[in-house]
Amino acid sequence: MRKIVLVGLLTAAAACAQGLSVAAYAGAPFADVEKTTTLSGISYLAKSPKFTVGAGLQVNLPLRLRLELDALVRPASFKASNLVNNTSATEWRFPLIAQYRLTKGPIVPFVGVGASFAHLYQIKNAVTSGTGSFASNSPAGMLIDGGIDLKLKVLRLSGELRYTRQFNDAIVSLSQLNQAEFLLGLHF
Repeated sequence: MRKIVLVGLLTAAAACAQGLSVAAYAGAPFADVEKTTTLSGISYLAKSPKFTVGAGLQVNLPLRLRLELDALVRPASFKASNLVNNTSATEWRFPLIAQYRLTKGPIVPFVGVGASFAHLYQIKNAVTSGTGSFASNSPAGMLIDGGIDLKLKVLRLSGELRYTRQFNDAIVSLSQLNQAEFLLGLHF
């Protein structure tokens, strides 16, 4: 029993030494969730507000590595010429990123790679199931990012650019498969 307690205490001490931070993110994408196009004689006009907000959790690992899991949300909206009302949804993205910090000190550049999973929520004015389904959920993608951390006494600020390539459409034939955005983070 003593060995189990000793191993548990050593594991807990090692986990505490790694460092855990919680972040709040706000940013702006460079493109809409969907693209403006014409399909089968119907015109689609992108009308999404251009902002992203969310939260993240980072675990610092040895060798200047860090693992990050985020939950980011942004609105999606477009106008179809055959519909009276706009079609809208909320896009949730869940990126999981392995990051490498290039230096040590108060200003730390970093690079990262990872996977991103998306989910459309609260879809309004679209066919979402059956024949003619317009929206599908949970497309996956890969991402790369890079940025700079600025360490202050109590918290850390970060600025980063992320590029995500989705493997398939969340909104059939209208989704932007290539998405880039700028994010500012406040880490506690």
